[in-house]
Amino acid sequence: MIKSISKIIIFNLIILLSSCQSNQNNENIDAFLIKKNQEGKLNGNVLVIKKGKTLYEKSFGYTDGTKNIKLNKNYRFIIGSIYKEFPAVAIMQLQEKGFINLDDKISKHLPELPNWAQKISVKNLLQYSSGLPVVPWDEYLQNGLRFNNEVVMKGLKSLKKLKFEPGSNYLYSNNNPILLINIVENITQTSFNEYLKKNVFVPVGMNNTIIKPEYPFQDRTLMTIPFDSDFKEDEYSLALNNLLFASTARDMANWLKKLGDFEVVNKSSVKTLSKKAKRGNNIQGPLGNCDWDNDNIIEHAHHGSNFNYECFVRRFKQDEITIVILTNQKNGNVNEISDEIYKIVKEDI
Repeated sequence: MIKSISKIIIFNLIILLSSCQSNQNNENIDAFLIKKNQEGKLNGNVLVIKKGKTLYEKSFGYTDGTKNIKLNKNYRFIIGSIYKEFPAVAIMQLQEKGFINLDDKISKHLPELPNWAQKISVKNLLQYSSGLPVVPWDEYLQNGLRFNNEVVMKGLKSLKKLKFEPGSNYLYSNNNPILLINIVENITQTSFNEYLKKNVFVPVGMNNTIIKPEYPFQDRTLMTIPFDSDFKEDEYSLALNNLLFASTARDMANWLKKLGDFEVVNKSSVKTLSKKAKRGNNIQGPLGNCDWDNDNIIEHAHHGSNFNYECFVRRFKQDEITIVILTNQKNGNVNEISDEIYKIVKEDI
């Protein structure tokens, strides 16, 4: 009887100490982020999950440049280049079902493209080793032109020469995921948006994630608007059907977990999407950076930005820590902020 009581007391003490440590972590994170906000270096939503439980969740600043409405956790942010994970995963889902082979030349699925498409494989598109040039965003936006899907495809169809022989080098270009999206649509005979709703968003629990058709947004419901340090809202015109992914911090955390636990595509597919075309600085794979130790994922991290939107998502699978930072005022510090949060949370492991 005495031994049983002692075990209960020890167990309760462990729970109490763990709770105290979590509260201390929460307070330390809060103090750090409040300071950043007061310095004008953080306007956005932050979510930290540890071992399946929400350790910290808070909003800082405003929904738009008017400063009339305070942010809350339900607001969506454009996630920038993190969108590139979704066409890559969709391709792997189709590969697992036998509808496509990564060694296929893209001319097989997009026969309307010029002869260079006969040299580029689907794998080349995934790893940014296709030789396709970068999308000339500035050329169009600086001239006040509306940038849309027709403009992108017209540019590709008029392209005479690749930047390099496919597979021989690396060039980070949006043309690669754009063509992956077209391939998914051609194979499935449905829009990319509808494909994702059925095969990704609903199964993963990304109930608040949508793809906006254009910026400026016609529908601003629960949408943050990007602005600079002077609270001047971004002014440009963009109409690309499948690139403006708008999501919440909670949805992005769900995505990182389901993907990293191999519930969206299998382990082999995630390994494939973790591979990069070459080694070097600032080289990304389809998942941004997904590092493995033998057969275990250590960290999946991806940075995204779109004008004054900036975000950073990362999951440390073995430590069971997920950090999501979504902002609508770019300060170039989301990586640094996540590093400090991880340092605070890691102290308790």
